Amino acid sequence: MRAAILVAILACALAAHAAPAPYLIESEFVPARAYVGAEVTLRLRLLRAPGVPYGVLRPPRLGDAAEVTPFGNLRDYETQRARMLYSVRERSYLVVLRHAGPLVLPGPELDGPLRHAKEFVRELRGAPRVLEVRPPQVAAGVPWLPARRVTLEESWSRDPGALAAGHPVVRTLVVRAEGISGNRLPRLEMAAQPGLRTHYDQSDFGSQYLEAGVAGRREERVVLIALEEGEIALPELTLGWWDLMADVPRTATLPARTLRVGAAVAVDAPSEAQAGVSPQGAMHAFAFAVLLLCVAVLWWHLRSQALREARRQLRAACGRKDPLAVRDALFEWWKAAVRGAPAPLVQRMGDAWDARARAQLAALDAALYGGETWDGKTFWRGVRPWLRKSVVRRALPVSPALPPLFRLQGGR
Repeated sequence: MRAAILVAILACALAAHAAPAPYLIESEFVPARAYVGAEVTLRLRLLRAPGVPYGVLRPPRLGDAAEVTPFGNLRDYETQRARMLYSVRERSYLVVLRHAGPLVLPGPELDGPLRHAKEFVRELRGAPRVLEVRPPQVAAGVPWLPARRVTLEESWSRDPGALAAGHPVVRTLVVRAEGISGNRLPRLEMAAQPGLRTHYDQSDFGSQYLEAGVAGRREERVVLIALEEGEIALPELTLGWWDLMADVPRTATLPARTLRVGAAVAVDAPSEAQAGVSPQGAMHAFAFAVLLLCVAVLWWHLRSQALREARRQLRAACGRKDPLAVRDALFEWWKAAVRGAPAPLVQRMGDAWDARARAQLAALDAALYGGETWDGKTFWRGVRPWLRKSVVRRALPVSPALPPLFRLQGGR
């Protein structure tokens, strides 16, 4: 009995003084549970002890269970584990979940010189990790918007309390959300009102990748023209969303507003007794026609400007060799060039393009999700001929795009 105790004590002492592991492979989902359509952060870390060769972790592959996008910069820092100081290389990925149920992340795989250093290598993979994905908490067909925070904002080009009939005013509606990217936010639409003509300009999207996760923005510009003087009541705008932090449904709201319209500009219809149109009526008709022409020119200018800006951002991102920024710029170009059509996956944008351009889209996709090397200048030369609006009109892709993720449901 006494010998057994001595053996146990000796084993504990040896374990306490055992040499620390030469390297550690870690993975982490934040948060540890999520919903379909929600965006979670995946962090992969490789920890190396002093003297251990350099290594990296291969990008995760989750198939059609989730969309995986790298974001942020590689982080290099030091940390202490089991009395050993390790050098850490950490990479973050944005994961958009597509199906309910357990999502299994295979153990991250080791690569680089460390993989071939047999004196250090024990395992090529870390431990697998499971993320529990819950189904949407809404009925089928109801918009589903999981986020950490959602707010609605508005601004006006002129005071809505002092408008003139026949004169346009621009109302800008903005949806801001934390925990979901801008291209997944739904469109805010005003209800039709008698005596009010509305025109929606091209939507503007934006996403910012922060340490806490992604922050998205969607902006709608609406041109309003009151047709007669008086008051026009605009009802409140609401957007239902699911609070991931509190795990409860919430509603973002813009309060109702009253437009006050004076100095009517109207064209009176001639009576049967009138032999012709009066000079005053003709002037009113001419002014109204000029107003409509100005609105049309403004709309065309804004749309063309958005197309040029998207091409400029795409070219700049290619010059920086930033595949993530190139993907976002491609989405912006698509929305500016193909009005009213949702942006498809990157590779499907070129269904009607030539082989050279399609090959460059495939190379971009491999760089985004497979960590492959990628040349921005070659990509720009390959796709530039297809970014002209006239080419887009002649060669629209016929394949359907994926539905917006805020409408995905839990069934496979």
